[in-house]
Amino acid sequence: MALLIRSLIPPLLSLTLLIFGSGLFSTFVSIRLEMSGFDVEVIGLVTSALYIGILIGSLKASRWISLLGHVRSFVLFAGASAALVLLQAVWIDPWYWAALRLIGGICMAGIFVVIESWLLILASPSLRGAILSIYLAVFYAALSAGQLLINIADPSGLSPFFITAGLSALSIIPITSKKIETPKLCDTPAMKLNHFFKLSPLGFMGGIISGMLLAVIYGLLPVYATEIGLSVSQIGTLMAIVIFGGLSLQWPIGRWADKGNRKFVLNLASFLSAILALSIALQHPIHPIALNLIIWFFGGFSFTLYPLSMAYVCEKIQEDQIVPATGGFVLSYSLGAIAGPLCAAFFMDHLGSAGLFYFLSLITLTLACFGLYPAKSPAPENLDP
Repeated sequence: MALLIRSLIPPLLSLTLLIFGSGLFSTFVSIRLEMSGFDVEVIGLVTSALYIGILIGSLKASRWISLLGHVRSFVLFAGASAALVLLQAVWIDPWYWAALRLIGGICMAGIFVVIESWLLILASPSLRGAILSIYLAVFYAALSAGQLLINIADPSGLSPFFITAGLSALSIIPITSKKIETPKLCDTPAMKLNHFFKLSPLGFMGGIISGMLLAVIYGLLPVYATEIGLSVSQIGTLMAIVIFGGLSLQWPIGRWADKGNRKFVLNLASFLSAILALSIALQHPIHPIALNLIIWFFGGFSFTLYPLSMAYVCEKIQEDQIVPATGGFVLSYSLGAIAGPLCAAFFMDHLGSAGLFYFLSLITLTLACFGLYPAKSPAPENLDP
């Protein structure tokens, strides 16, 4: 285990630097558009554009990685991400930003598939939940810390663009600094969406709900916080708390799932997420202290849905299917992430600010209910794409 973790330090360090900047930028985009007078539907559209890009990228990412390898693919995607952020500083316009965010989403899909397939290939099946929990803990720690940068990066200025682009460029250094063990690849075609669904209906649904959940939190929670009167500093703190809450339970829940019934743990985390989101909605307007406390636990349970769903999928596949299956999971995630901000914006329009948490409660409860029904998946050998 210790030897495996040491071999994963360079890619995880590269991921940390990149997501540190991305955490700042995702919150900054919503705040800057809100400051510029654009309404919540427009902000939701710009947020969704990123995930349309992730969807497009997920269709081809496994093929690109098979051709270029993991390291060169990461360098390509991270370098392009840095350039796109700088281009966004040229003109503050939602349609222009949406176009660049779409291309950035293609790069982000590639980065996700690079890192996640790298971890899953090198880890044994009995350790995949633990390794994914380490990955997500690193991811959320960087994302949470990135939120705090909003306190030193003036949202009305250019510093968020430069900080984000600089961190994206720096992320290339660890993964290229020395010779490291990289996964052995075989040329496998992308996994079609219907094959992925047949492989694991619950995993497919977990990817969609995870995409909805995380896209809404990143894109519209800052809008919710603005509407209830929080300052820019308080918004950054709130975003850090929800993400750090997600970090705090990754390891214990991941290890519990590895040693027990992963489907049961996934269902329980979904149900508790629904209860916590509903409690925020019913208390609206909620005191900031109570909001911070509940949202910590909401992040703790809801942010585990992504790794639990992915690890559940990996129970049903062979090693040579991991890269295409990871691409399939990212594809299902991106479908949810595209729809999530648009649907949540509709709820907020009709139910007010509290509609955000009514929506989050509804989708996590849907996943919990979906997991109650037994589904017999076909054998992996019948699903070769």
